[in-house]
Amino acid sequence: MKAASLALVMMLFIAPASAKDQLIPLSEADSAQLNGKTVAITLHDRPSFVAMTAGKAGFGLFGAGAMISAGNKLVEQNQIADPAILLRDQLSIALTNAYGIVPLPLDTTPTKATKPKDLAKLHPEADYILDIRSAGWNHAYYPTQWATYWVGYSAQVQLIDTKTGRQVSNAACNANTNKHPNSPSRDALLANNAQLLKDVTINLGWTCVQLLAKEQFNIPAENIPAIPASHENPLAAYAAQGAQPPALIEEAAPAEPTATSQQP
Repeated sequence: MKAASLALVMMLFIAPASAKDQLIPLSEADSAQLNGKTVAITLHDRPSFVAMTAGKAGFGLFGAGAMISAGNKLVEQNQIADPAILLRDQLSIALTNAYGIVPLPLDTTPTKATKPKDLAKLHPEADYILDIRSAGWNHAYYPTQWATYWVGYSAQVQLIDTKTGRQVSNAACNANTNKHPNSPSRDALLANNAQLLKDVTINLGWTCVQLLAKEQFNIPAENIPAIPASHENPLAAYAAQGAQPPALIEEAAPAEPTATSQQP
Protein backbone atom coordinates (compact mmCIF):
# COMPACT_ATOMS: atom_id res chain seq x y z
CA MET A 1 0.00 0.00 0.00
CA LYS A 2 2.73 2.47 0.94
CA ALA A 3 4.88 1.63 -2.08
CA ALA A 4 1.83 1.83 -4.34
CA SER A 5 0.96 5.26 -2.97
CA LEU A 6 4.47 6.54 -3.66
CA ALA A 7 4.37 5.05 -7.15
CA LEU A 8 1.13 6.92 -7.80
CA VAL A 9 2.70 10.19 -6.67
CA MET A 10 5.53 9.69 -9.15
CA MET A 11 3.03 8.89 -11.92
CA LEU A 12 1.12 12.10 -11.18
CA PHE A 13 4.33 14.05 -11.74
CA ILE A 14 4.66 13.02 -15.39
CA ALA A 15 2.43 15.60 -17.08
CA PRO A 16 0.11 18.44 -16.04
CA ALA A 17 -2.96 16.55 -17.27
CA SER A 18 -3.52 13.33 -19.18
CA ALA A 19 -6.43 11.03 -20.00
CA LYS A 20 -4.49 8.53 -22.11
CA ASP A 21 -3.85 5.66 -19.70
CA GLN A 22 -5.82 2.53 -20.71
CA LEU A 23 -8.07 4.74 -22.80
CA ILE A 24 -11.14 3.10 -24.34
CA PRO A 25 -13.14 5.97 -25.86
CA LEU A 26 -16.89 5.67 -26.14
CA SER A 27 -17.62 4.56 -29.69
CA GLU A 28 -20.23 6.14 -31.92
CA ALA A 29 -22.13 2.84 -32.00
CA ASP A 30 -22.21 2.60 -28.20
CA SER A 31 -23.16 6.24 -27.69
CA ALA A 32 -26.11 5.75 -30.04
CA GLN A 33 -27.45 3.07 -27.67
CA LEU A 34 -27.47 5.24 -24.54
CA ASN A 35 -30.62 7.30 -25.04
CA GLY A 36 -33.19 6.44 -22.37
CA LYS A 37 -30.96 3.82 -20.73
CA THR A 38 -30.68 3.71 -16.94
CA VAL A 39 -27.20 4.23 -15.48
CA ALA A 40 -26.29 3.30 -11.90
CA ILE A 41 -23.51 5.36 -10.32
CA THR A 42 -21.11 3.71 -7.90
CA LEU A 43 -19.60 5.06 -4.72
CA HIS A 44 -16.04 4.33 -3.52
CA ASP A 45 -14.15 5.13 -0.35
CA ARG A 46 -11.86 8.15 -0.49
CA PRO A 47 -8.24 7.10 -1.12
CA SER A 48 -5.40 8.08 1.18
CA PHE A 49 -3.92 11.51 0.65
CA VAL A 50 -0.11 11.40 0.48
CA ALA A 51 1.36 14.50 2.15
CA MET A 52 4.91 14.24 0.79
CA THR A 53 7.58 16.38 2.48
CA ALA A 54 11.36 16.26 2.24
CA GLY A 55 11.84 15.29 5.86
CA LYS A 56 9.51 12.29 5.68
CA ALA A 57 10.63 11.12 2.24
CA GLY A 58 14.13 10.39 3.53
CA PHE A 59 12.81 7.50 5.66
CA GLY A 60 11.69 5.23 2.83
CA LEU A 61 8.61 3.12 3.55
CA PHE A 62 8.53 4.32 7.16
CA GLY A 63 8.32 7.82 5.79
CA ALA A 64 5.62 6.72 3.35
CA GLY A 65 3.47 5.58 6.26
CA ALA A 66 3.99 8.92 7.98
CA MET A 67 3.08 10.80 4.78
CA ILE A 68 -0.14 8.82 4.37
CA SER A 69 -1.06 9.26 8.04
CA ALA A 70 -0.36 13.00 7.90
CA GLY A 71 -2.25 13.34 4.64
CA ASN A 72 -5.36 11.57 5.89
CA LYS A 73 -5.31 13.68 9.04
CA LEU A 74 -4.99 16.82 6.91
CA VAL A 75 -8.00 15.84 4.79
CA GLU A 76 -10.16 14.93 7.76
CA GLN A 77 -9.33 17.93 9.93
CA ASN A 78 -9.89 20.40 7.09
CA GLN A 79 -12.81 18.55 5.49
CA ILE A 80 -11.23 18.46 2.03
CA ALA A 81 -13.72 16.94 -0.40
CA ASP A 82 -12.83 13.98 -2.58
CA PRO A 83 -12.79 15.33 -6.18
CA ALA A 84 -14.62 12.16 -7.27
CA ILE A 85 -17.80 13.80 -5.94
CA LEU A 86 -17.41 16.56 -8.52
CA LEU A 87 -16.63 14.06 -11.30
CA ARG A 88 -19.71 11.96 -10.52
CA ASP A 89 -22.00 15.00 -10.54
CA GLN A 90 -20.64 16.71 -13.64
CA LEU A 91 -20.01 13.67 -15.85
CA SER A 92 -23.47 12.26 -15.18
CA ILE A 93 -24.99 15.63 -16.13
CA ALA A 94 -22.84 15.86 -19.26
CA LEU A 95 -23.75 12.32 -20.35
CA THR A 96 -27.43 13.07 -19.73
CA ASN A 97 -27.33 16.22 -21.83
CA ALA A 98 -25.27 14.68 -24.63
CA TYR A 99 -26.69 11.17 -24.90
CA GLY A 100 -29.96 11.11 -22.95
CA ILE A 101 -28.98 8.64 -20.22
CA VAL A 102 -31.22 8.29 -17.15
CA PRO A 103 -28.97 8.43 -14.06
CA LEU A 104 -30.11 6.44 -11.04
CA PRO A 105 -29.51 7.79 -7.51
CA LEU A 106 -25.90 7.59 -6.37
CA ASP A 107 -25.07 4.45 -4.40
CA THR A 108 -25.07 5.00 -0.64
CA THR A 109 -22.74 2.11 0.22
CA PRO A 110 -19.12 2.21 -1.02
CA THR A 111 -17.89 -0.73 -3.06
CA LYS A 112 -14.39 -2.14 -3.28
CA ALA A 113 -15.10 -3.73 -6.67
CA THR A 114 -13.06 -2.35 -9.58
CA LYS A 115 -13.35 -5.05 -12.26
CA PRO A 116 -16.10 -4.55 -14.86
CA LYS A 117 -17.83 -7.90 -14.33
CA ASP A 118 -17.84 -7.44 -10.54
CA LEU A 119 -19.22 -3.93 -10.85
CA ALA A 120 -21.91 -5.08 -13.30
CA LYS A 121 -23.28 -7.48 -10.68
CA LEU A 122 -23.98 -4.62 -8.28
CA HIS A 123 -26.92 -3.30 -10.32
CA PRO A 124 -28.58 -5.94 -12.51
CA GLU A 125 -31.65 -3.68 -12.67
CA ALA A 126 -29.70 -0.94 -14.53
CA ASP A 127 -28.61 -0.91 -18.15
CA TYR A 128 -25.16 0.51 -17.42
CA ILE A 129 -22.80 1.26 -14.53
CA LEU A 130 -20.91 4.55 -14.38
CA ASP A 131 -17.98 3.78 -12.09
CA ILE A 132 -15.98 6.80 -10.93
CA ARG A 133 -13.30 6.62 -8.26
CA SER A 134 -10.35 8.64 -7.12
CA ALA A 135 -7.19 6.61 -7.57
CA GLY A 136 -4.99 8.93 -5.52
CA TRP A 137 -4.13 12.50 -4.54
CA ASN A 138 -1.20 14.22 -2.93
CA HIS A 139 0.93 17.24 -2.34
CA ALA A 140 4.70 17.04 -2.79
CA TYR A 141 7.76 19.28 -2.83
CA TYR A 142 9.96 19.87 -5.86
CA PRO A 143 13.27 17.95 -5.62
CA THR A 144 15.30 21.09 -6.38
CA GLN A 145 12.99 23.56 -4.58
CA TRP A 146 12.04 22.02 -1.26
CA ALA A 147 10.10 25.09 -0.11
CA THR A 148 7.59 24.97 -2.99
CA TYR A 149 4.87 22.39 -3.55
CA TRP A 150 2.74 20.88 -6.30
CA VAL A 151 -0.56 19.02 -6.01
CA GLY A 152 -1.64 15.91 -7.92
CA TYR A 153 -4.89 14.04 -8.48
CA SER A 154 -5.80 10.85 -10.36
CA ALA A 155 -9.20 9.35 -11.22
CA GLN A 156 -10.44 6.21 -12.94
CA VAL A 157 -13.74 6.20 -14.86
CA GLN A 158 -15.54 3.26 -16.48
CA LEU A 159 -18.85 2.81 -18.27
CA ILE A 160 -19.97 -0.82 -18.10
CA ASP A 161 -22.76 -2.77 -19.77
CA THR A 162 -24.48 -4.62 -16.91
CA LYS A 163 -25.91 -7.33 -19.12
CA THR A 164 -22.55 -8.49 -20.46
CA GLY A 165 -20.04 -6.98 -18.05
CA ARG A 166 -18.35 -5.35 -21.04
CA GLN A 167 -16.22 -2.27 -20.44
CA VAL A 168 -17.90 0.10 -22.88
CA SER A 169 -15.50 2.93 -22.03
CA ASN A 170 -12.53 3.42 -19.73
CA ALA A 171 -9.97 6.12 -18.93
CA ALA A 172 -7.63 7.28 -16.20
CA CYS A 173 -7.14 11.00 -15.68
CA ASN A 174 -3.89 12.20 -14.11
CA ALA A 175 -3.75 15.93 -13.35
CA ASN A 176 -1.28 18.03 -11.38
CA THR A 177 0.19 21.49 -10.89
CA ASN A 178 3.86 20.52 -11.11
CA LYS A 179 4.55 22.84 -14.06
CA HIS A 180 2.51 25.77 -12.76
CA PRO A 181 4.55 29.01 -12.53
CA ASN A 182 2.96 29.99 -9.19
CA SER A 183 3.78 27.01 -7.00
CA PRO A 184 3.10 27.89 -3.35
CA SER A 185 4.76 26.97 -0.08
CA ARG A 186 3.27 24.22 2.05
CA ASP A 187 2.27 26.84 4.61
CA ALA A 188 0.34 28.69 1.91
CA LEU A 189 -1.42 25.49 0.82
CA LEU A 190 -2.51 24.72 4.37
CA ALA A 191 -3.35 28.22 5.60
CA ASN A 192 -6.94 29.11 6.49
CA ASN A 193 -8.04 25.49 6.93
CA ALA A 194 -6.16 24.42 3.78
CA GLN A 195 -8.27 26.69 1.58
CA LEU A 196 -5.73 26.90 -1.25
CA LEU A 197 -5.31 23.12 -1.24
CA LYS A 198 -9.10 22.75 -1.39
CA ASP A 199 -9.28 25.17 -4.31
CA VAL A 200 -6.48 23.41 -6.19
CA THR A 201 -7.98 19.93 -5.75
CA ILE A 202 -11.34 21.23 -6.98
CA ASN A 203 -9.58 22.72 -10.01
CA LEU A 204 -7.87 19.39 -10.73
CA GLY A 205 -11.23 17.66 -10.45
CA TRP A 206 -12.69 20.06 -13.02
CA THR A 207 -9.67 19.46 -15.25
CA CYS A 208 -10.46 15.74 -15.20
CA VAL A 209 -14.15 16.39 -15.88
CA GLN A 210 -13.28 18.28 -19.05
CA LEU A 211 -10.59 15.86 -20.22
CA LEU A 212 -12.75 12.78 -19.69
CA ALA A 213 -15.84 14.37 -21.20
CA LYS A 214 -13.85 15.16 -24.34
CA GLU A 215 -11.39 12.29 -24.70
CA GLN A 216 -13.23 9.40 -23.06
CA PHE A 217 -16.88 10.11 -23.82
CA ASN A 218 -16.56 12.22 -27.00
CA ILE A 219 -19.10 14.66 -25.61
CA PRO A 220 -19.75 17.65 -27.91
CA ALA A 221 -18.12 20.88 -26.77
CA GLU A 222 -21.46 22.54 -26.04
CA ASN A 223 -22.29 19.82 -23.50
CA ILE A 224 -18.95 19.85 -21.67
CA PRO A 225 -19.31 21.70 -18.34
CA ALA A 226 -17.25 24.86 -18.04
CA ILE A 227 -14.92 25.34 -15.08
CA PRO A 228 -16.45 28.00 -12.80
CA ALA A 229 -14.45 31.23 -12.80
CA SER A 230 -13.91 30.86 -9.04
CA HIS A 231 -12.00 27.62 -9.61
CA GLU A 232 -10.41 28.23 -13.01
CA ASN A 233 -6.85 28.98 -11.84
CA PRO A 234 -6.53 29.19 -8.05
CA LEU A 235 -2.73 29.34 -8.05
CA ALA A 236 -2.74 32.34 -10.39
CA ALA A 237 -5.31 33.99 -8.11
CA TYR A 238 -3.05 33.21 -5.16
CA ALA A 239 -0.10 34.88 -6.91
CA ALA A 240 -2.23 37.88 -7.95
CA GLN A 241 -2.93 38.58 -4.29
CA GLY A 242 0.72 39.47 -3.91
CA ALA A 243 1.97 36.13 -2.61
CA GLN A 244 5.60 35.44 -3.39
CA PRO A 245 7.28 32.05 -3.83
CA PRO A 246 9.05 31.01 -0.62
CA ALA A 247 12.74 31.80 -0.54
CA LEU A 248 13.79 29.58 2.34
CA ILE A 249 13.94 25.82 2.66
CA GLU A 250 11.21 24.67 5.04
CA GLU A 251 12.75 21.28 5.91
CA ALA A 252 16.14 19.69 5.65
CA ALA A 253 16.75 17.80 2.43
CA PRO A 254 16.58 14.01 2.71
CA ALA A 255 19.88 12.21 2.87
CA GLU A 256 18.86 9.94 -0.02
CA PRO A 257 16.62 10.29 -3.10
CA THR A 258 13.06 11.22 -2.18
CA ALA A 259 11.36 8.18 -3.69
CA THR A 260 12.00 5.42 -6.16
CA SER A 261 9.24 3.43 -7.72
CA GLN A 262 8.19 1.34 -10.67
CA GLN A 263 5.11 1.96 -12.72
CA PRO A 264 2.28 -0.33 -11.56
